[in-house]
Amino acid sequence: MKHVVRIGMAAAALALSGCGTSRAVRTPEPEVIVVESQSRRAPGVVEYVWEEPMVDVVDVPPGLDPEGTYYRQGHQAVIEVRQGRWRYYKHE
Repeated sequence: MKHVVRIGMAAAALALSGCGTSRAVRTPEPEVIVVESQSRRAPGVVEYVWEEPMVDVVDVPPGLDPEGTYYRQGHQAVIEVRQGRWRYYKHE
């Protein structure tokens, strides 16, 4: 058993000593690969586009608020008529 352990230790020492040697190793020059992307859609893929929300600006007259709690000055308010949403893109 001692003989097997000694052989294993000798093999490990030889392996580690081989890593420390310095040799001139040529590294290959990096190649530049240009990949041109083509706009192809796979079958079954659906593209969506964002549809902006529809908003409107309304004039709010001065007076008490709807609950009658406090007085508010006249101002303009932006209201959202329709929410923004994702919709299918129709290729024409």
